[in-house]
Amino acid sequence: MRSEKEIVDSVLALAERDDGVRAVIRTDLLPVRKYLHSCNFIFIVSDIGRYDGDVFHDSFGGRILLFRADRRYPEMFPGTKAHLMVFGDGATIVIQAMDRDAFLERYCGGHEQRDVWIGDTYQKLLDKDGLLSMDDRLEERQTLFSEVPTQETFMDACDEFWWVMKTLAEYTLRKELPAAMYYLNVSVRGLLNRMLRWHVRLQAGRPVDIGILDSHLEGRLEKDLFQLYRATYPDAEYAHIWEALDTAAKLWNRAGNLVAERCGFEYPRETEESMLAFIRNLSNLK
Repeated sequence: MRSEKEIVDSVLALAERDDGVRAVIRTDLLPVRKYLHSCNFIFIVSDIGRYDGDVFHDSFGGRILLFRADRRYPEMFPGTKAHLMVFGDGATIVIQAMDRDAFLERYCGGHEQRDVWIGDTYQKLLDKDGLLSMDDRLEERQTLFSEVPTQETFMDACDEFWWVMKTLAEYTLRKELPAAMYYLNVSVRGLLNRMLRWHVRLQAGRPVDIGILDSHLEGRLEKDLFQLYRATYPDAEYAHIWEALDTAAKLWNRAGNLVAERCGFEYPRETEESMLAFIRNLSNLK
């Protein structure tokens, strides 16, 4: 596989030859991720429409995959043409073409961290016109979680959690596996992760780096809590999904009470007890 320097040099050489590319920024620099062989770049360009086509087809060697993320998820890539490329030698190169204003909005607009799947570090590599006056950003900001719940947001989260747990139980009872897994691994887990982020943030007493897609939870949570979290990932056996549901309820109770205690809230025990009884009645029908 090509070295990181070889990839960067080849991308820069192309950009220097191309009069339409006015600046190059490398993104997603930190943290260094073992076994992730990806180099990510932004091209600030004078004609964004030109990059709607496959302009990099023969530019970097034997390519085996091109994924146009901007076409699949346009809401995530406004004003951007995103070329995600995999090569036969094991290298991955991502080039996002955008104009200067789109870059500043995306990386300097101060977006709130929530379920982040990309980082926000960047380093200028080329600036033909002096378009970019800001300093490089070499430390993650976007994965810093600073939110502290209000009583309203905490109670809303609790109510939503028990609603989606009820729905998960119904799909599991009917043996509708895709829907059950969706509710467990998207709806329920999204709320669990939010409660756990609140817990980690409050325990630390300061904003905490949770990582892209909450990837640092294992290092941030107490071991017993993380063991419960691990047990919420079942295989496709319905009996194991019921067990994961029960474990999710236990974890929610533990983390929710810790958050409530630190914030001076009253944990909604009556709602939890009533909903657990409702869900157990459903599970007994199986």
